[in-house]
Amino acid sequence: MKGQAFCLAFFWPETGTATKPSRITAMTETQSKARIQAEAAFGKTQSQFLARNRIISENDAVVQERDEKTMRLRALRMAKEAGGTATPDGMTAAYPAKD
Repeated sequence: MKGQAFCLAFFWPETGTATKPSRITAMTETQSKARIQAEAAFGKTQSQFLARNRIISENDAVVQERDEKTMRLRALRMAKEAGGTATPDGMTAAYPAKD
């Protein structure tokens, strides 16, 4: 076919609309069973992977919040044991506690 123009116009409808060729559409509709099973298995594996990542990120957020609260409470306890009064942000106040 060297030097000749090759026309695929017979695939397109004669109405001039830009739709998919019917021959290609028919090929995609009749997929093999193996391909359908492979795509289903891939989709299942991918959804499990995404669900696992979502759970891990939620767990990481809970752990971070717990660690921040533990550090804040530890600072308050240490300030109280040192004899100073503690403020909610974990810093000791400049004045002594009233007894």
